[in-house]
Amino acid sequence: MSLNGGIRRVIVDVDVGTDDAWALLLLLKCEKKFNLKVEAITCTHGNTDVRNAARNVLRILTAIGRTDVPVYRGASEPLVTPVPIREEHFHGLDGFGDLGFDEKPDESLIQPEHAVNILFSRIDASPREISLIFVGPLTNLALCLKMYPEVRKKIRDLYIMGGNRHGVGNTTRAAEFNFWADPEAAHIVFNNVQCPITLLPWETCVSEHQGLDMRWRLDVLGNSSNRAVQMLNQVEAKCYRDWTMWMPCDAFLAAVFVKPNIVRHSENFHVDIELSGKLTRGQVVLDHLKASRENTRIVDKLDSEQFRQLMLYAADHDVEQSL
Repeated sequence: MSLNGGIRRVIVDVDVGTDDAWALLLLLKCEKKFNLKVEAITCTHGNTDVRNAARNVLRILTAIGRTDVPVYRGASEPLVTPVPIREEHFHGLDGFGDLGFDEKPDESLIQPEHAVNILFSRIDASPREISLIFVGPLTNLALCLKMYPEVRKKIRDLYIMGGNRHGVGNTTRAAEFNFWADPEAAHIVFNNVQCPITLLPWETCVSEHQGLDMRWRLDVLGNSSNRAVQMLNQVEAKCYRDWTMWMPCDAFLAAVFVKPNIVRHSENFHVDIELSGKLTRGQVVLDHLKASRENTRIVDKLDSEQFRQLMLYAADHDVEQSL
């Protein structure tokens, strides 16, 4: 519920990716029950290129009959360095497992405006009324903050999936993928926004996914007539074929936004990003000395059962009474 009793307005930035897709499903399914409204979806580079990200968003929206939500393409590469070279693409080169779905999304639905300009125009028109959820590299937001500095004070609050809590990486030994993909963008965001920031880091995903068996994911959660879920069943059966547990990182963050009391433990720190370390580029650095003003709430633990119920609800299972 919004603090002022109104609808919680939100813009979601994605690099779809199956976990982004689940985050979108959860947010859109929960709009009415949890008093929120997804006003726009902006896309960036990351799990795949920005064009594929937008196509995958359209696939999800088309499958659930929500093409009323406007979709915008944004940054196609990091701010400073070239797109990082990596050996593996967990979600496939196209972000959806390279399955070559027969149905092609209607790309005419992609809005002509650039995502960065839309972020500015919507936030500027409604100061401190729009929340932002970012579940990919932070390039679009960093560009917005530098092109339109007045935005810094006008964001209601910011939710980020990325970075790390204890220096544990998933792409390098010290960097999580989203921050590794554009460390300068992450640095700009944490050093410029002047609103509450909630960060759900990699280590939280690692601990939370231990209770999400892939058999539950495919046989229970996936047992749905929802067309988007059926599509994701195919993609994740391939992407997770060697996994025993499911890792829906971005959906964890969406759940925190949807139902704030799902958070069981969090802690506040001043957060900054290492840019020049030979071994630690992209790592989150926390001020344990408390010498700088705390700028970020880090989410460490969720209510695992509430999360499972939310995901079942997003997949059209009859669990509303348990929420």
